[in-house]
Amino acid sequence: MGQPKTVGVQDMQVRTARAQDAAGIARLCVDNGRDPWPAEAILSTADKLVVVAVAGAQLVGIAKTHWHEDAHGIAPAGHYLGGVIVDSSWRRYGIGQALTSARLAWIAARSQRAYYFTNKRNDSSLRLHAKFGFVQIAASEEIRTVRADDGDSKLVLFEAIL
Repeated sequence: MGQPKTVGVQDMQVRTARAQDAAGIARLCVDNGRDPWPAEAILSTADKLVVVAVAGAQLVGIAKTHWHEDAHGIAPAGHYLGGVIVDSSWRRYGIGQALTSARLAWIAARSQRAYYFTNKRNDSSLRLHAKFGFVQIAASEEIRTVRADDGDSKLVLFEAIL
């Protein structure tokens, strides 16, 4: 999927995901080697935000938050940034940053802290989240029942004060 010549990143907008985005979200997941998100996972609730980046009629990015009511191992209770997926032909245009900014603004209206975790080798994620003031607070082979994708790395847990 190449970037359309008539639509550029200047036309991109971030908004809350809608039920009619399901097909575009599924395509984006599959195109990036991920399992499609189930229909109930794409709709926001009082405790969860799902946002999409749209350029023209094309869905070019998705991201979500998670609310964890209870602490789990080294992971505190609170609002967590979930996965970000950006269409490969739209990367390096600030879409991940725009999706993260929207989610953090939503969390800031509800909490003074936000969390996220990633594989310690995920340089793109580490650089992106450092821009928002995230600092490492822990590391483990498993966080909230998630293990590192590569099987031999650790996950790192970060916190930002909002």
